[in-house]
Amino acid sequence: MVKISWLPLGILSAGLALATPGVAQPLTERTPNLEGTWVTSPRNLHFQFAHRFQMAGDDADIGDIFGNGFLVNYPTFALTYGVVPGVMAGFRYSSKSVVMDQLNEWQPYLKWAPLQRSGERQWSLSFAGAYNGAASSFDSEISAQGDLWRRVILIGSVRGFTDTFGTDTASLALAGGAGYRINRYITLAADVTSIVAGLDDRPVGWSAGLQFGIPHTPHTFSLMATNVTSGTLQGTSTGVEGEVFWGFEFTVPFSGFARWGKILDPDGGTDSPGPVEAAAARPEVSVEPADAGVIVGPAGNPKAVEIEIKNFKFDEADLEIVIGTTVRWVNKDPVAHNTTGDRGEWDSPLIGPGETFEVTFTQAGEFAYHCTPHPFMEATIRVVRP
Repeated sequence: MVKISWLPLGILSAGLALATPGVAQPLTERTPNLEGTWVTSPRNLHFQFAHRFQMAGDDADIGDIFGNGFLVNYPTFALTYGVVPGVMAGFRYSSKSVVMDQLNEWQPYLKWAPLQRSGERQWSLSFAGAYNGAASSFDSEISAQGDLWRRVILIGSVRGFTDTFGTDTASLALAGGAGYRINRYITLAADVTSIVAGLDDRPVGWSAGLQFGIPHTPHTFSLMATNVTSGTLQGTSTGVEGEVFWGFEFTVPFSGFARWGKILDPDGGTDSPGPVEAAAARPEVSVEPADAGVIVGPAGNPKAVEIEIKNFKFDEADLEIVIGTTVRWVNKDPVAHNTTGDRGEWDSPLIGPGETFEVTFTQAGEFAYHCTPHPFMEATIRVVRP
């Protein structure tokens, strides 16, 4: 049976997301219960902790948190790893869920985003396949995400389940969400989800929250109200009728996961300079050795070709320019990055949010470079003769 009242909402949300620009990044670029099209970067480990709680007791509500009420907790842990560009593997675990009125709901999944924002493409698309261990169900999701007027985030998803909530019934769910960027660090977001075919009379899931980016760090944080208890595909596709769960979510990207090996070898290798050291070491104008083929100098060339650093990647990963061209990197992320030639042709200081760095290329050749704090961020510049 199809619930006609919610079907147009899901289709409209998906259609708008397909037709509008999009980026995907944890929390500030999503809604509380919809992950959207985001995938983490290759070789990057990413941890998320969502904690929802309910006040219980006689006539208890949120105001009784320091009174006679007591908390019932519904945590969901998520760990994801970037396998290759556009593909990540993940695992979600909820220690208390209402999917089957039981504890220990778990879900391994694989997600692929074949279309991501780059160049003229201003929207993104992803496919996910999962297995819900509590329901013994193979689940799937198709998501599209886009921007509207640079302030509004739109997300639409279609989900399918082979065994919904352990009922031996296949079903289809639709989800739609929207967010409004108050500024670069704060997003107001909400979403709704509903089973529209296969099962009858399942409560609609909903959430609303304030999503925060913590300045100069890769971490994000949210405060939410919802009627959903777990963060799996099935868990966020329905809610608990008449209940409100309060909660928060926190993301911890382990950027440059390979660097964590230094924990076991603290004296091996050399550390990258910190922001103070790097800033102090930066010359006003530094001419590199003749065979380097680059000149490093202060930003200010109005004819420079710009490369945006956004969502932990260089937006022009394979750029071709002519000799004499100046390249300017502009950091659009809320965290600091740098740009370093693989063969040491140049090594910028940390580039803070909104800051720039320039290099003029004086010789033909191919210059591969990366971000030292986040080595999975890689790109290449090919310099040719005019």
